[in-house]
Amino acid sequence: MKWLSTLFWMFLFLLVVLFSIQNRDSVALRFGIPFTVETWLETPKVPVFLVFISGLLLGLLVSGFSDFYRRYQLKRTLRQNRNLVEELRKEIDALRSSMPRRAPFPQEDL
Repeated sequence: MKWLSTLFWMFLFLLVVLFSIQNRDSVALRFGIPFTVETWLETPKVPVFLVFISGLLLGLLVSGFSDFYRRYQLKRTLRQNRNLVEELRKEIDALRSSMPRRAPFPQEDL
């Protein structure tokens, strides 16, 4: 199964290399935030594949942080629930030990 994963990553790497070779044209990115009426925020010219790959990596980074935060919240909730269960078990044990013992029912011989 490991060879299948390796084959997949090799294929994906090949696709990224081919995409990078075919998209070497330079573009200037413009953001719609005008500082003055005539000028716009514009980046220096960068290759298209860098823009594309940067966007993918930024998306992976953001989704990774959001997943990390979500897991942190779930673990915290799980820890709180485990502590609550433990407290309730101790309370049940304390209540059971404080209850008077009942005498067993008398058994009648038939």
